Amino acid sequence: MVRGWFSVTRVRKGMRSGLICAALIILASGVATRASAQNSSGQDTEGSSLEDTSASAKYVFPFSHVPVNYIRDHLLYPATDVEGCYARVLAPTAGEIFQVRLKDNWIKEVDAPGTRGGLTITLIGDDSVRYYFSHLGRVKVNAGQRVAPGDWIGVVGSSGNARITRCHTHFAISRICPRAEALLLQGEIWPWRYLDAWRKGAQLSPKAEKNKLVKKQPNRCDVASMLYRGEIGIRTGG
Repeated sequence: MVRGWFSVTRVRKGMRSGLICAALIILASGVATRASAQNSSGQDTEGSSLEDTSASAKYVFPFSHVPVNYIRDHLLYPATDVEGCYARVLAPTAGEIFQVRLKDNWIKEVDAPGTRGGLTITLIGDDSVRYYFSHLGRVKVNAGQRVAPGDWIGVVGSSGNARITRCHTHFAISRICPRAEALLLQGEIWPWRYLDAWRKGAQLSPKAEKNKLVKKQPNRCDVASMLYRGEIGIRTGG
């Protein structure tokens, strides 16, 4: 009987030890998973939104080789005109070229709204922000092309109705709309705050400001698309 009692005790102790070991393994696994969810600064990112990528995005000042200046105002909507003839236009951040206009179809006597921007580039950034350049003198990229921050994508020029004004490039920042429109494409966010930061090498993202606008006015893309399909000309310029 004594020998049998010791045998049962050993089995129970063995089972208890096995459960403890299993618990320790699970605990260690959880700690490792938790540690892997922390970023290099030690901040816990477990469960963070996939949309929150602006902290890792890289931004550069999108003009080079020729000194440029930009006006801190714009008629009718948020945007800026960057002056500096023949300056190189660079991708401000990584992304994909969504659309380019390679032919300048603007005619002064007709002045069709859809042609006023002349040669244009639309970049969809990996930060979920849309960047638009118009009145270019040259386009060096194609639709669907991937670009990195600082890639040479165009040249400041005087296409479109800039032919009768001055050599410059219209620069605009906005949300991404799923359907064709021009209302927001021309500019939704005042850009010089970001241009100032990028010129200094600071990594300031327009993503947070864009997200606030989307939350405040979620239907603006739909309205802009309806206006576009109805060919209602509201704005002029780039």
